[in-house]
Amino acid sequence: MNEKLNGKDLKRWLDTFVIYLRTERGLLESSVRTYADDLRNYLEFLAQRGISPDQAGTEAVVNYLAWLQGQSLSPATISRRLTVIRIFHRFLVREGLASRDPTLHLMSPKQPQTLPQFLSVQEATTLLENLRSIACSTQGQKSPLLMRDYAMLELLYATGIRVGELVNLRVDSVNLETGFVRVLGKGGKERLVPLGSAAAEALRRYLKESRPLLDKNGSPYLFLSRRGKNLRRETVIRLVERYTDLILDRKMSPHKIRHSFATHLLQGGADLRSIQELLGHARITTTQKYTHLVTPHLRQTYLEAHPRAKRNGKDLG
Repeated sequence: MNEKLNGKDLKRWLDTFVIYLRTERGLLESSVRTYADDLRNYLEFLAQRGISPDQAGTEAVVNYLAWLQGQSLSPATISRRLTVIRIFHRFLVREGLASRDPTLHLMSPKQPQTLPQFLSVQEATTLLENLRSIACSTQGQKSPLLMRDYAMLELLYATGIRVGELVNLRVDSVNLETGFVRVLGKGGKERLVPLGSAAAEALRRYLKESRPLLDKNGSPYLFLSRRGKNLRRETVIRLVERYTDLILDRKMSPHKIRHSFATHLLQGGADLRSIQELLGHARITTTQKYTHLVTPHLRQTYLEAHPRAKRNGKDLG
């Protein structure tokens, strides 16, 4: 789209919405930026057609969604953008800036049901043990960064936190004495997540040996860049993909480490409600997707443990 909204109009609508996202919805800054980018795209689409956001009707929203489909965007991306548009128009109505919500009766596009990808327990162990060996044996300038990266990977797998939550952790978010990390999640909701011994030891060594070499300006953030600033989401994603590709020959994102955390807990016998709380899911239905991943494991456990699961050495199923 070549035409743009009037600069002042664009800033007015975006600033108003961004303030709402930060103050009332309590979104993480990374989510605020994504929502603002999505809204900017929608507002520019309306502007091309001479439509003010407070006057937009259902037809305009439907036309925008059709335009997005024509851009070959994934159903997940289109669904997210529609979510942003819904929030925006509901906000306008609530604040008396518009008389109606054009998204009220719109259905979200159907998304294909895909199961999360995850590491096996052996792969997770191989990844972390190899990275620990590299970090602990490397000498010279890169050593603090490698110890930082190892501590990050251990923490991601030990807690299942989101990458956006990881980069916002502060030094005082971690209590190594009690073995808990305080996480600020979506919607500004805080939760406590326990640390395993491996992650606690990796963090203890990072805080003692590596972080002081990186902290040049007294930063409160836990994980710092070479220049002493808190890491960006994109940097963490790139690092995790690099290490998984190098060690496992399988490129995995931080979110797939999160999937691995949840799947391995469920395989180990943890209940869904506990996993929901640890992951910071608002709804149990979001957590239930992991049950599909462990069905073969649960069935095998049942067959091996239940006295009536077999007849004459054969599965009854």
